[in-house]
Amino acid sequence: MFNPLRRPKKNAFTLIELLVVIAIIAILIGLLLPAVQKVREAAARMSCQNNMKQIALGAHNYESANGVLPYGKHRWSHTGPLTLILPYIEQDNIYKQIDSRITTVTPESNTTSPIDGGTGLVSFWPTVFNAARNRVKTYECPSDPSLYQASAAIAFDIGQGNVSTIGGASIRNAGSVNGYTSSSLQASGGLPGLTNYAPVCGTLGHYVVSNTSSLSQPFYAAHEGVFTGEKGTALISITDGTSNTILFAEVTGGFDASNSRTWSFSWFNSTGMPAYWSATKDKGLFTYSSFHTGIFNVAFGDGSVRGLRSGNNTPASAQEIHDRTNTAWDALQRLAGKSDGDVNLTDVISN
Repeated sequence: MFNPLRRPKKNAFTLIELLVVIAIIAILIGLLLPAVQKVREAAARMSCQNNMKQIALGAHNYESANGVLPYGKHRWSHTGPLTLILPYIEQDNIYKQIDSRITTVTPESNTTSPIDGGTGLVSFWPTVFNAARNRVKTYECPSDPSLYQASAAIAFDIGQGNVSTIGGASIRNAGSVNGYTSSSLQASGGLPGLTNYAPVCGTLGHYVVSNTSSLSQPFYAAHEGVFTGEKGTALISITDGTSNTILFAEVTGGFDASNSRTWSFSWFNSTGMPAYWSATKDKGLFTYSSFHTGIFNVAFGDGSVRGLRSGNNTPASAQEIHDRTNTAWDALQRLAGKSDGDVNLTDVISN
């Protein structure tokens, strides 16, 4: 019999049931997040590879227009290929702001610099510096979370020893690498545009053998890469084959033991980078490296982009170089050299 004074029973979650549901949802989210992160990294990796593809095609278009690929380093301004190919990656508006004396090669007999200062950033202050401050998205890997970390120094021209000033602030010379402190650049108007991609100059670039009995020097000389000095290389002269020769490799810059960035690269002064220091697991200033798990991307002379395995060790001795027993390191040198005649061991370091 219906009793109007009796309250109907309500169906509701108990506190325990609610907590169980929340716990299940939390577990599902925890399982889902790594998958989302993997998808994001896969997308970032594809974007990075597309960047390198555009850079390689830009170098090809430069070669079509000039008969040779861009030079590796301007001896006066320290500019490199990434500056020269700007008009060929739809960045002509930036290139037009750069004084032609910064990029034009002068005869070797000319021992007087046609520019003021000592480097491209310093010369014709502040016009060129302002042009170099432009960020170029194609030159930045989307997986790099700290490219513009303010405490980092800006590296350029590996292997040189010049010291100059920029806006009254001294360039920092760290060992065999020159660079500006980012604080001095900030004080002078801001950081330059940075990059995660470097042109490859072979094992040690253009190397002249001074000791024919040396175990390592003939190897260095034989494994010269594409981007060395002010010499432009025609694609047809890459006798190892464009599909077997690396043009550009991914780099991160330098990091310390606490994984804090210490160096970044400026695209304006990104010159030919040696392959000698290989692709170790560490994000070193001299090594080819990336923020992708286990690999770094490279662009080959035929325009293709591939991921190569990181984690190679540098040689322990000249004997090891001569005997070619460091297989992974040796495989990278074969790919970095343009006319060494070696049979490539791509499978050793392919992703």
